[in-house]
Amino acid sequence: MEKSETDKQALKSKHDVRVRNVTFMRRKPKDKVQSTATFAIFALVIGQIFWGGSYILSDFALKVFPPAMLVAMRMLIAATVLGVIGIATGAIKPIDRKDIKYFFLAAFMEPFVYFLCEAQALERVSPTITSVMLSFIPLLTPVFAYITIREKVTFMNVLGIVVSVGGVLMIIVKPGGELSADYLGIIFLFTAVVASIGYTLVLRKIPDKYNALTIVFYMFLVSLLYFIPTSIVKEWPRIVAIDFSLETTHQALVAVVGLALSASCIAFLFFSFGVRVLGATRANVFNNIQPGVTALLSWFILDEVLSGAQIWGIVIVVVGMFVSQTSLTAVKSRIKAWRSGGAEATDTGGSDDTGQK
Repeated sequence: MEKSETDKQALKSKHDVRVRNVTFMRRKPKDKVQSTATFAIFALVIGQIFWGGSYILSDFALKVFPPAMLVAMRMLIAATVLGVIGIATGAIKPIDRKDIKYFFLAAFMEPFVYFLCEAQALERVSPTITSVMLSFIPLLTPVFAYITIREKVTFMNVLGIVVSVGGVLMIIVKPGGELSADYLGIIFLFTAVVASIGYTLVLRKIPDKYNALTIVFYMFLVSLLYFIPTSIVKEWPRIVAIDFSLETTHQALVAVVGLALSASCIAFLFFSFGVRVLGATRANVFNNIQPGVTALLSWFILDEVLSGAQIWGIVIVVVGMFVSQTSLTAVKSRIKAWRSGGAEATDTGGSDDTGQK
């Protein structure tokens, strides 16, 4: 009987050890997923800081280099770096002949038209206004998708656009009704927005077999066929007049390298990692902080002063961006769940500690 009791205790002890081991082993993947998600959030924030700061670096580099030349140098450096990474990892795949036309059309819209208009705008308006205006890209994409391919537009999309338009008007219009920014700069920015949306729509024609690194690498590479001739034809007098012995030129070159590495390479890789871990919807929410990052860096680095109305306008634009990415059905479900939870708490007295989080 004693032996039997001892055997039972031994078996129970082994069972407890196994349970603890299984529990421990099950926690590992969860902890790993949690740490990966945390790193993805960190990577997305860093990427947005780089993208928000890119307008300031561009603003500085444009004091020395003409727009097309600036972007051509940026694309060349970025394509080289991404090409090395892609070849080393085997991530870059060859393009099928039937898909080449989509790559050329997409590259014409972005980077070519988009970055050229952005650079032209930065010569006329502040980095903050540039960042805010370009934040309209994810807002207006559903509208253009509805017009061209009849993709569904939700009520929250429209509400977000209306709210953000109100914020933009507070930023670019003075109390007397005059524009506080150069009108030609605003036109360039709106053209950049339309070009980026067109790029997004063309991108949907490109088969899913191409990964993000492959697409961006070829976009940068193909865009050089547009940027280099444009720069030579339109900017040659300014190019030959650049004095590469000056300290300001050296600083501008550092800014161009910084743009290529931070905004075109690191931020892109970080954002792609964030999309893969958190999903496109959650990752895109982080784009909403970009105008605030640019405004803060412009104030800190460029001593840019914004009026109270402009600050509130930026806040309203960001709120509109969040609204446009919100599902009305999800909001209703959360309200219903909250009310149900409140009703249950009332029925049970609401003071039981076991019902507290």
